[in-house]
Amino acid sequence: MADEILMDIVLTIPSVVEVAGDMPERWSDGLTVNAARINDRRLAKVPDSGAFNTKVATPSSAGFTPMIDASFVSKRGLNAANIGRKQYKNLSNSFDKWNDKLDQSFATIDGIVAKRFKDQVVNNKGAWASGMQTTTLRATGDRIRGLLAPQILSWMTAENGASALTNGITVVAGAPTDFTTTGLARAFKAAAMQKITGALITILNADFLAAEITAQNDILVALANGFEDAAFKPFVEGGGATDSLLQFEYADPTLTLHARIVQV
Repeated sequence: MADEILMDIVLTIPSVVEVAGDMPERWSDGLTVNAARINDRRLAKVPDSGAFNTKVATPSSAGFTPMIDASFVSKRGLNAANIGRKQYKNLSNSFDKWNDKLDQSFATIDGIVAKRFKDQVVNNKGAWASGMQTTTLRATGDRIRGLLAPQILSWMTAENGASALTNGITVVAGAPTDFTTTGLARAFKAAAMQKITGALITILNADFLAAEITAQNDILVALANGFEDAAFKPFVEGGGATDSLLQFEYADPTLTLHARIVQV
């Protein structure tokens, strides 16, 4: 049957997902125990100003410059190209200050390796927990209180037991359906979870701006279509009743993640 809806589910994104009791401690322990290793990797990846320019200043400036209107001229007479070069120069010249601060943070004090870094981690457990429960955990959930968006991806790849995953999910129609090209289900899940989490955080930071929701949905649609088997209808942002979907939808005050798979 053409345009047959095989799966249609909607996940309601909770307004907050409280951090489990031991999560801040595990986050803190993971960083403090590995402080020396973190510093060693930092020194190996960015050992000098040349590496800093290549890995930090250049890509940052490359991403910043296109955000400036080509016709813009500042009060000081700087055009977009001038501002882009100034941005690069400021970043490039910041290496010594950046490196000195990290050296201080990871310095051994009173026999304690990376004492300042470890103190900062411990002091920021509360802030980390607050940030997690109002952003990332709203997409991922956890294994203690239940997963959230990962359920959607299990449904979309027809994993064993997917139909029992209904934490916050409304089943509109159908059943778990693997829409991916053979052999790509695991790769899709990994890529999509990262994109969904990033999209949610971006949408929240934009205060649910409609244009931003559309922009993030365009990314999700492009990703899904890259893994889709030809037997299914392509994913469409803001599509109709018989289009495949993978998109955030906002009806104040509720944000949802809608997934639909339609057979050609």
